[in-house]
Amino acid sequence: MKLGFYPKMAANGMRKNGRLYAPYLVTCIMMVAVYYILHFLGYSGIMDGMPGGHTATDMMQMGTYIMTLFGLLFLFYTQATLIKGRKKEFGLYSILGMNRFNLGRILFFETLFTWAVAIFGGLIAGIGISKLAELGFTKLIEVPVRYAFSVPFTSVIMTVVTYSAIFLLIYLNSLRQVSFASPIELVTADKAGEKPPKSNWLTGVLGLASLGSGYYIALKIQQPMSALMWFFVAVILIMIGTYLLLIAGSVILCRMLQKNRNYYYQTNHFVSVSSMAYRMKRNGAGLASICILLTMILVMMSSTSALYTGAEQCLNVRYPNEIGAFACKYGYDESLEDLGEKLDADLKAAAEEHGAEIMNNKTYYEWSISGYFDDSKLDVTLNSKSDLAFINYDKVAQILFIDVDVYNRVFGYNETVAQGEALVGTAKDIEIGDVITIGDVPFKVTKRIDDRIEEIDPAAVVSASPGIFVIVKDAGEVAKNYTKYADYDGEPMLAWFWDCRFDTGLDADEQVALAATLDNLIKEELKPLDFDNCYCESHEAERGDFVSTFGGLFFLGILLSIIFLMSCVIIMYYKQVSEGFEDQSRFDIMQKVGMTKDEIRKSINSQMLTVFLIPIILACIHLAVVLPIVNKLLMLFGLFDIPRLIITSSVCVLICGIVYAVIYRVTSNAYYRIVS
Repeated sequence: MKLGFYPKMAANGMRKNGRLYAPYLVTCIMMVAVYYILHFLGYSGIMDGMPGGHTATDMMQMGTYIMTLFGLLFLFYTQATLIKGRKKEFGLYSILGMNRFNLGRILFFETLFTWAVAIFGGLIAGIGISKLAELGFTKLIEVPVRYAFSVPFTSVIMTVVTYSAIFLLIYLNSLRQVSFASPIELVTADKAGEKPPKSNWLTGVLGLASLGSGYYIALKIQQPMSALMWFFVAVILIMIGTYLLLIAGSVILCRMLQKNRNYYYQTNHFVSVSSMAYRMKRNGAGLASICILLTMILVMMSSTSALYTGAEQCLNVRYPNEIGAFACKYGYDESLEDLGEKLDADLKAAAEEHGAEIMNNKTYYEWSISGYFDDSKLDVTLNSKSDLAFINYDKVAQILFIDVDVYNRVFGYNETVAQGEALVGTAKDIEIGDVITIGDVPFKVTKRIDDRIEEIDPAAVVSASPGIFVIVKDAGEVAKNYTKYADYDGEPMLAWFWDCRFDTGLDADEQVALAATLDNLIKEELKPLDFDNCYCESHEAERGDFVSTFGGLFFLGILLSIIFLMSCVIIMYYKQVSEGFEDQSRFDIMQKVGMTKDEIRKSINSQMLTVFLIPIILACIHLAVVLPIVNKLLMLFGLFDIPRLIITSSVCVLICGIVYAVIYRVTSNAYYRIVS
């Protein structure tokens, strides 16, 4: 056999199946291009030295891992669909005398041609639009634009290596699909699944249970820390539930429609429902995949766009003042309170020397201890790592003791507290009774100051664990009660915090310079005292990281949404084309017995609308249910603007719905052209 025989067979097979291969090749090119762009932005060093550049590159590097995983899974799925559509062709080759080795050679060259088109086309597209992507990215994260054009060799090599590995795995999977089937099985593969599927109620019940569990977690979670821990559990349960429910529930739905005589025995519905009933079990996974992809797009774009548009609000919540300084030391030392006053005076003097006008000064110290808070009692007796496995992290809280004199002086109140009494406040929804017991010491709660917590400590609002502020007569004396407590490593659980915040009246650059000066001063002064943590930061210095983080997430969300949307298009296109060829003979017979083209069109529309509406409706329900837990996660970033999240979600649903409608029209027309 001539050397070029198998490459020609492969090329002819791809050309004759161009209707299937063309969108597959376009998808491969797009995925390679997006991977290159993400690697280019994440590893080329173009963001080095820019404010927030490190955070931005971290976002893009994370994107490369996501694209690698998704590219592998989706291309596996797509290639399997292609091979399934061509099994009859390979079966005929086998009957005509080709063995498995020969079929493997044809598949090898098909994969090689696909790899070449994807790599070269993707790199050309990626390199071509990389500068445009860079400009858009730098615009989003508000950093200076580079005017140089570059093609990093590392990004090119990593793109080639990554997708070469993916295509190798795809080839091995294709080889498995063809090699382990007999010629008869290959020839009759397109007839598989033609038996009427049975209604699997057990699968449907399991799907409902899994979906309900995911919904319950998403709606029940109240604390941001729990949301962080349980979010992915809820997502996995919803995904499993969606797949099981659509696989089983779609069959049950068709059976219910068939039993409804008034609906079923109509020209528009009889053919469409009968066709769906035979293949809904087979296509349930495809519909579930579309639903999951749409949900991912909606959740991702809603959250990232809300964060990006609310970046300034998040920054102001986390850094309410122009300058903020902090120091922390574990263990008890009576001299720490005097040290706090000295630090305060030294910082103010240094700031005034720098030309700053001290305004809105909020400087205080507090003693802190953490534990398990339940029923107005804080248990601080965690003595082993094994205890951590049984902790409900919704109940983990941090107690912060502040002198009432310090509280009144700093925040302008005139409160009085007797020995054994306390003013208590928290930014979280925590039930506290008339008496709060911390360790083995009870305190009578004389007043709730929940509305003052944001003024006392803005960071407490965005903290993952609840912070409970306890204003007492003498915080230092109270702290002595907790010197005996240690964690499972023997380290003291009691900590002293010093917090200093003020405004300066300086411009942005001067604020950044002042923060750097004060940071050095604090670290030099506290270096001999072995402090656990100390630093000084400024509102303007942190702006770059905030904008870079949220802008990077938004940019990544846009790129991934484009890829996910293209994946939806491909799944729906293949679904319509494959079903079109299956239904071609069926509709041909129906025309011969008197069914008009107009009736065929109406029947197709009935079928398409039923199938297409299921994923988008279910995706919108998923979005509505998971929004509460998404809102809790956004609180960790400092975004408390629920109306903003609702608005961005609504806009995303509207845009996604319009695009989905266009996809429906295009793919349904392709189906109609095949069957008619």
